[in-house]
Amino acid sequence: MPDSLPPTLSGAARMLRSTYPGGMPDSAYFAVLALLYEHFSDRNLAELMAAVTHQDAATVLNDIHACASSKREPSAIAAARNLLARHGLHAVCAGD
Repeated sequence: MPDSLPPTLSGAARMLRSTYPGGMPDSAYFAVLALLYEHFSDRNLAELMAAVTHQDAATVLNDIHACASSKREPSAIAAARNLLARHGLHAVCAGD
């Protein structure tokens, strides 16, 4: 399937797809949202996660707002950070 994401998001999509080649598990979804929230605008994060998870961007945007307004488990975010770091998180987020 061709990637319709803009070049600014395609590297992050490749990182997420290589991290979760079988699809992002539900258990990681909100931790990844919380981790990436500080690096992307709401709209870009919604577009990115929608492309990776095959969800509607509006649904993902609602999840982003829910995630931003609640406290996530630090251990889940740390686990997501460690896993994503092995697949290029620092390179993707270096351009902030």
